[in-house]
Amino acid sequence: MPVQDRVQRHAVNQPHNVALNIDGETLSWLQLWQSSNALYQHLCQLSLAKGVVAIASANDTTFPIAWLAATAQPFTAAVIDPLTPEDNLRDIFNRLKPDLLLLQRQDRRLIALAQRLEIRWLALDGWQHAQPVADDSAFCAEMQAATPFLIGFTSGTTSLPKAFIRSRRSWRCSFENGVEIFRLADAPSTLFPGPLSHGIGLYCLNETLYAGGCFYSTARWQPQAVLMLLAQQQIERLVVVPTMIAGLAAAAAQSDYPGLRSLLSAGAKLELNHWRLARALFPQAVMQEYYGASELGFVAVSTLDDDHISASLASVGQAFPATEIAIRNDEGELLPAGQPGTIWLSSEQIIDGYLWGDDDSAFKKRPWGATVADIGYLDAQQRLHLIGRRGNMILSGGNNIYLSEIESVIKSLPGVTEAVVIAVDDAYLGKKMVAVIEAGDDVIHQLPQQSRLLLAKYKRPRHYYQIKYWPLTSSGKIKRAELEQRIKDGSCTELTELSA
Repeated sequence: MPVQDRVQRHAVNQPHNVALNIDGETLSWLQLWQSSNALYQHLCQLSLAKGVVAIASANDTTFPIAWLAATAQPFTAAVIDPLTPEDNLRDIFNRLKPDLLLLQRQDRRLIALAQRLEIRWLALDGWQHAQPVADDSAFCAEMQAATPFLIGFTSGTTSLPKAFIRSRRSWRCSFENGVEIFRLADAPSTLFPGPLSHGIGLYCLNETLYAGGCFYSTARWQPQAVLMLLAQQQIERLVVVPTMIAGLAAAAAQSDYPGLRSLLSAGAKLELNHWRLARALFPQAVMQEYYGASELGFVAVSTLDDDHISASLASVGQAFPATEIAIRNDEGELLPAGQPGTIWLSSEQIIDGYLWGDDDSAFKKRPWGATVADIGYLDAQQRLHLIGRRGNMILSGGNNIYLSEIESVIKSLPGVTEAVVIAVDDAYLGKKMVAVIEAGDDVIHQLPQQSRLLLAKYKRPRHYYQIKYWPLTSSGKIKRAELEQRIKDGSCTELTELSA
């Protein structure tokens, strides 16, 4: 578990239906079940002392096989992005000390590192079971709810990612509660066009396997290929991060895709500009967004109302099923509706804790719940309004300012595709804000003045830049730290300063 028993059920009920289509390579439910069961039995024969199996694999059909095998009891899977810088990989492996590393045969860099660190490894694309093996009942045995199944990684204040550990029940309950709210009861085909080693993609893969729909992905982020896949396969549901929407819109030209019936956005706040682009592309799709965190799981979900879109986008929705949201002050006291404070969550989805990197400054667990130090408030209808993360607040000229608030204002302007606001040192103010904007040449020069009309004087960026190409992570998120460093160094040739 948490999904092995469901895969077995689908293999019995729909053995020859396609379960996975990753970059054009397919596996039926029966093939997925037999292959993952065989790999699981192979892992059991290796006498892995701690049962920690690291997976560092690119997007292909071997990844789900490895995942299912390495998360069945008694194993715990540590999912690692194979594109992680080598110094970080070395630090992770030295701390994690996995019993086995599952990787791709062509990843010579990872193999060489594993050999230097004396880590046992197995090439997923080189390992094959000669013939079908008999089912092992332990592969989908009744879930031991409190036992760990996943070691994940989230960015910390240093270059070394924090490692967290999650119990089997923490995901199983979110699958159970997500079926209705995410409209998965009839097992829609689902596409996530990003890395499966990242949290959003990994969860999307598993919720689709749980529901029994066909899961689609691509080897890499290519907007044109994603649009072709949507059209050719008549995919019903698309899961994205907001920056992907802009990429899809640019690649689509004047085309639209009326066959898509559901779009789910995660990873960052969906803004008005994203909604406009998505609605033009997918005129029939029900659009949703969720707010959550690696440490907390799902916090809130919003189904957008086109007729009242500004009100819909003002919040991140209401509490995910079987969770309770509370707003508390620094003393832990509950705050009334409309009053901002720290967002706390009570839920079965919360992680067990960190293996390393826990400084108790961001993620905190207390008797009344857990928090990642995000700031927000609940309105009278119990909708959660997200203001920003405490670390996203700066002090400029004696004023507390949330950068995300400034970004939202700029993103609301017509013609804006994306915007990021960062803070740089200033001798007079302490910190000053710099806005980086992607927008069409026909509107870009009016945006600084337009944004100033909507912002209090102390919240106005001191500099505005136009950018054509963002530095992105492999999951499609903007590399804010890299962008900030480039601006500080004056080394970002992609930026053009706009007249104030």
